[in-house]
Amino acid sequence: MKNTIKYISYLLIGFSLISFAACNDWLDLEPENKLVKQEFWQSKEDVAAVMAAMYNSYGRMCTDVWAWGEVRADMITFNSSFGDFQRIGMADILPTNGAIKWSGFYNTINLANTIMLFAPDVLKLDETFDIKTEKAYEAEALFFRAKCYFDMVRVWKEVPLVLEASSSDTVSFSIPKNPESEIIKQIESDLLLAKTTANKDEYADIPEMFKGRANVYSINALLADVYLWSEQYEKCVEVCNEIINSGKFQLQTQNTWFELYYPGNAPESIFEIQFNDAYDNEENPFNVDVIPPVGSSKVSLKPTALEIFSKTDIRKGDPDPRSKYQYKSLSPKTKRTSSERDANMIYYRYADILLIKAEALAELGNFSESVNYINQIIERAGLPQITLAPDLTQYRFAIMEQRALEFALEGKRWFDVLRFAKKNNFENKYLIINMILAGADVKQRPILRSRVLDTMSYYLPISQSELDHNPVLVQNPYYDR
Repeated sequence: MKNTIKYISYLLIGFSLISFAACNDWLDLEPENKLVKQEFWQSKEDVAAVMAAMYNSYGRMCTDVWAWGEVRADMITFNSSFGDFQRIGMADILPTNGAIKWSGFYNTINLANTIMLFAPDVLKLDETFDIKTEKAYEAEALFFRAKCYFDMVRVWKEVPLVLEASSSDTVSFSIPKNPESEIIKQIESDLLLAKTTANKDEYADIPEMFKGRANVYSINALLADVYLWSEQYEKCVEVCNEIINSGKFQLQTQNTWFELYYPGNAPESIFEIQFNDAYDNEENPFNVDVIPPVGSSKVSLKPTALEIFSKTDIRKGDPDPRSKYQYKSLSPKTKRTSSERDANMIYYRYADILLIKAEALAELGNFSESVNYINQIIERAGLPQITLAPDLTQYRFAIMEQRALEFALEGKRWFDVLRFAKKNNFENKYLIINMILAGADVKQRPILRSRVLDTMSYYLPISQSELDHNPVLVQNPYYDR
C-alpha cells in the first residue's frame, strides 16, 4: 500500500485529477471532464492511482471518524484548541458547527463509484490489466463505499445514498436522504458482492498489504459489525466464523499486546489504515493533531477512562490509554519521536470479532459459548475468567464493559453504547442520556434532560452548508426547532 500511495503522490501532481479533488461541500464535486476521461483512464496504473487516492481520502478523515466515536461518550474531553468538537462534547450542537461535515465521506464514495464506473473500460485498453485484478479493485471500492455509509448511518442516521459517480454534468446533486434501513440494505449488498471477487491471501506475506488493503477478511469484519448493528445475529455469527475458522488471525499474547500499536500490522490486526512518517512525511493527522507523541495531548481523560481498569489490566496502558498512540514500547517505556507521528488507525482486529460474536451469541441465547469468547479477551488482559448467570442483561453489560476496556480511545465507545441503547426500541436509552448530560454544561443540564428523551438527539444535524446547497435535504427534526 505504501508503494501504491507513493505512486499516487507523483501521479496526482502530473494529472491533477480534477474530478477527485476534495471540496468543502460534496455537492460541489466537479463532473469528470473530457481530459481526465480520455487521457487518464488508459492503463491499470491509472486505476491503481485512483484506488490509492480513495485510501488516502479516507485516511485524511481519521481524526473526524475517531472523534465521532468518542466525543460524546464518557472517555475523553476535547480541549479548547478543538472548539467545534469541544462544543459537540458539551451537547452544544448546532448545524453551523464546522466539525459537522460529511464532504470527506462523499469524496471517498465518489472515488469508489468512479473506480467502479471506469475500471471496466480500462480492461479494453490495457491488455496487461486482467479481470481478476479489476474485480479485486472493485471489491475494495465497494468496501470503502460501505464503510463510509456505515460511519454516516451511525453519526447522522439518514443520509443521501449516492451510488453513481459524478462523471457527467447530467448527474443530479439535489438528492434527498434515504432511511437507515435502505442504507443498511445497500451496505449489505455491496459487501456480499465484494466478498465474491476480493483478494483473500494474495498479500499474506506482506503485512502492510494484507492488513492495509481491503480483502475478504476485512470485508467480513465490516459485515459482522453491520449485522450486529442491524440485529441480524445469525448472519453475524456466520461471518465471524468465517474469520475465526480461516486461522489467519489470533489474539496477541500479554507480552506482545502492545505490538498492535507499534509497529502495527500485528497478527491480531484485520484492517488498519497505514501511515509511515519515514516516507515523505506520511503522518497520521490524528497522531499530529489530537494525541501527538511529543507535546501535549489535545484531549483530556474523563474519570471513566481510568476508573474502569483494574491495576493488573494490561489494556490500561502506561500511564493511560493514550499510550497506544504515543509510545513504541511500554516495557521498557519508550516514546515515539517527533518523526514518528504515524500510528496506524486500527479499524478491525481479532478481539473485535470475538466480542462481536459473543454479543450476537448472547442475543441468540447461546450464553455458554458467548462467555467463552468474553473470557478469551479477559484472560489475554491478564485477568481471571468471569462467570455469568444465563441472563441477557448481564451479558449485555459484561460485553459493553469489555468493549470499553478493550477498545479504550480507539473511536468505538459512542457507537457501542448507542448500539446497546437502541435495542428493543431504545429500551436502554438512559445510557446515552447519562453520557450526554455528564458532558453538558451544568447550567444546560435541566433544559437538556427533557430534550434528550428524543432519540434523534443521539444523531448529529446536517450541516447548514449542505442544506443551503441541496434544497431537498431535510434537517434532523431534533435540530429543526
